[in-house]
Amino acid sequence: MIRHTHIRRLIALSLVSSFALSACGIRGSLETPPPLWGEDTRTQAEIESEAKTKADRAEREARKSQ
Repeated sequence: MIRHTHIRRLIALSLVSSFALSACGIRGSLETPPPLWGEDTRTQAEIESEAKTKADRAEREARKSQ
């Protein structure tokens, strides 16, 4: 009887924690951060793509604030 109570508590805790963890995070696309040390080995196309993404995001934020 005692084991069933522990198992039920564990299942309930697992469900609650999975819902809580699924709610945290970054919305939208993820960006690769710059390197902490060493050279930046990204290609020019990757750098331009990141700049375009930042510009698009800034434009969307500007529209939302209006």
